[in-house]
Amino acid sequence: MATTCIERGSSNESVEIVRINGVAVETVSQFEIEIESSAEYNNNANNNDEEINYPEGGFQAYSVVLGSFLGLMATFGTLNSVGAIQTYVATHQLANVKTSTVSWIFSIYIAVSFANCMVVGPLFDVKGALLPMVVGTLMIFGGFMAVANCDTVGQFILALSICVAIGNSLTITPLVGVLSHWFNLKRGRAIGMATIGGSVGGIIVPLMLDRLYVQVGFVWAIRILAFFCLACNGIAILLCRERICSKTTNYEEDEEGTTTKKNELLVSLMQIKDQFDFKSLLDLKYLFCIIGTFFTEISLLSMLTYLATYAIAQGMSESKSYILLTVFNATGVLGRLVPGILSDKFGHFNIMIAMLIGFSLSMLVMWLPFGSNLNVLYAFAAICGVFSSSILSLTPVCLGSITPVQKFGQRYGLLYFFVSLGNLFGIPVSAAIIGEGTVHQYDMFAVFCCIFGVVGTCCWFVSRFFIVGLKLNVRV
Repeated sequence: MATTCIERGSSNESVEIVRINGVAVETVSQFEIEIESSAEYNNNANNNDEEINYPEGGFQAYSVVLGSFLGLMATFGTLNSVGAIQTYVATHQLANVKTSTVSWIFSIYIAVSFANCMVVGPLFDVKGALLPMVVGTLMIFGGFMAVANCDTVGQFILALSICVAIGNSLTITPLVGVLSHWFNLKRGRAIGMATIGGSVGGIIVPLMLDRLYVQVGFVWAIRILAFFCLACNGIAILLCRERICSKTTNYEEDEEGTTTKKNELLVSLMQIKDQFDFKSLLDLKYLFCIIGTFFTEISLLSMLTYLATYAIAQGMSESKSYILLTVFNATGVLGRLVPGILSDKFGHFNIMIAMLIGFSLSMLVMWLPFGSNLNVLYAFAAICGVFSSSILSLTPVCLGSITPVQKFGQRYGLLYFFVSLGNLFGIPVSAAIIGEGTVHQYDMFAVFCCIFGVVGTCCWFVSRFFIVGLKLNVRV
């Protein structure tokens, strides 16, 4: 641990800069502190000493934010609205199929959407955003067109759980990762603004599907959703451009000094292979960041998947259950923007943990004891929507603060690979708990979500502990 004392301003205020576990933080005598953020992860694993300048704003940088916003409106918007599809399918096409069997469609869908980020992350670091986003957009569009005509579990798995999900995974990492190329000090604000797209999509999609199911039927409702995703991702492809890629040379020199051109495909494959760095798991702050995200995402996505059917079991109509999802995602707009701005001032990990504490308390204090009261259920959806939004919006910000920018895609992909394994089994476990769908079984499902939310929050605190210990008056 290295410590440097400096004087700042005319008041000769003494400020102590402390580098702990490779992360620079500042401490002063008061809790509310203004300090210089260190978004670079500067430890022995980062051998690149070259200074990287970030625009931190301007027309081109904010056009990237806009593109990311629109792309995430399609990808995270549909992920946040998966309950609107699950509820309809479970009560219509697959009404005679067990809940636990239907759950595999959506658990595989969510898992694959994030698992493939492990491959896409290194690909983005090496080749940029264009290739994965174009392929992903086409797969999302084609997948939803196929979903419109599905009526068996196997068909839904192929179309939604495989095709659409792989398309999601190809677009999510570039859409989030490209922001780290343009922003450093304002990264929390930029990613918060961009991920609002997920909440906006989560507002639009359930309302759109609820109306279209009645007016044009399931087939054309999903087809219109496909065109919606195509339009959003198409604009994102035009606007999202990376600035920093791993450097390489396409030429090699033999013993005689003769220079020959390397096989470009082989060079690219070797670059991508070199990006898979499992040694990063030895970094305990990164490891507990993964574990914390693992538990909180199982809690959040399980709740989003079954919140509508939970409400129906409590006596709410199907159409109003879609509105419940809309309320959840609408308040998430505030929960993505404000914490992102605050995290730039008070520290990414500090705000993340505060939001997760609110997320856990909202489940323990409102949902668990009073979930049978429909008015309280609306209030819970509104409050929990604010706090839970940080799970998706601040995770990449916190990760960026302990990761060199050239490795962000790789570490982001590796994190969500492990998280996806939890999602793969988390939703079927939730379905097994729900069973026949009695009120008591849904109450046990709420307990399951609460426990996982609390455990995930504790793991995030442990991750922070490995950066600065138990110190509270530190911005990190």
